[in-house]
Amino acid sequence: MKPVKWSNYLSAALAFVLVALFMVAPSPTYAEVDKSEEVEQGLRLVSPLLAERRVKDLRSHIQLMFESPHAVASDPRTPAGRADEFGGNFCAACHGDGFKHFFKVGEDVSASTVNDTCLNCHSGGDRMHWSGGPHEMGDMACVDCHSMHNKNERLLRTTTQLELCSSCHLERRADFNRPYHHPVKEGQMACTDCHNPHGTVTPTLLRGSDVNETCYNCHAEHRGPFLWDHEPVREACINCHNPHGSVNVNMLVSRPAQLCQSCHITDTSHPADVMDGSTAGAMGNFDAMQVGRGCVNCHSQVHGSNHPGGAFFRK
Repeated sequence: MKPVKWSNYLSAALAFVLVALFMVAPSPTYAEVDKSEEVEQGLRLVSPLLAERRVKDLRSHIQLMFESPHAVASDPRTPAGRADEFGGNFCAACHGDGFKHFFKVGEDVSASTVNDTCLNCHSGGDRMHWSGGPHEMGDMACVDCHSMHNKNERLLRTTTQLELCSSCHLERRADFNRPYHHPVKEGQMACTDCHNPHGTVTPTLLRGSDVNETCYNCHAEHRGPFLWDHEPVREACINCHNPHGSVNVNMLVSRPAQLCQSCHITDTSHPADVMDGSTAGAMGNFDAMQVGRGCVNCHSQVHGSNHPGGAFFRK
């Protein structure tokens, strides 16, 4: 008599349980598919031509909405959470009763109408200064950057912020491809770490009250106060640095010696001559100011010094 192989019985029992669960448990996607079909039919009845032009696969486009943050029914702030206000069809929260518009800016809706629709829920916070901001004054609409039918975390039209922002700000794309740059394209920073695209009280949409306050959010060691202040540093970091990227080390706007000498050219301090390579210094065929880190070989505390003898930023 052959011994009983309990593993065979266990495998058969497990297979039976899985089949039973598959037959009994309802698929979570059926309701969503049915809802997509219902919305699709409604759209085609309202405007068949516009519905066809919107996307080739309209049902697929609608289905993306159910995967977005706007479809979280448990959150009363979302359109899905307020579906009862619209007869169960939360699409009407944005598209209006009877699908008045499809957010085709310039065709069936204006930029201001789109923005008013979004600001009905998304006013305040980072969007407090949208009205009167450069993007709003440029007649931009929320849907120029965002797509509501999207899986993207921030509902952006592109995968990354840099890709989206640089589609208009082309010079920034060039800056971030230079040898020395903030790690934005590497994914360690984002444009919105320094800028608020929805509007601020600063001219360049900075999150801080000015350039320096924005930089100090990360570079707090340069905030001071210092016993000996370096005036250009107190005025603005961008006097010496290009925050988006540079061909010079430390994102300087020019090479160290030339940068310092854009201010420090006098007959009473050293050096009196411009360090352009045409003169030989004390070290022979080259000058100490033109090698290595230039001026900061000696004046290492250029951002400011708290040393009693730090008047020349050497310690």
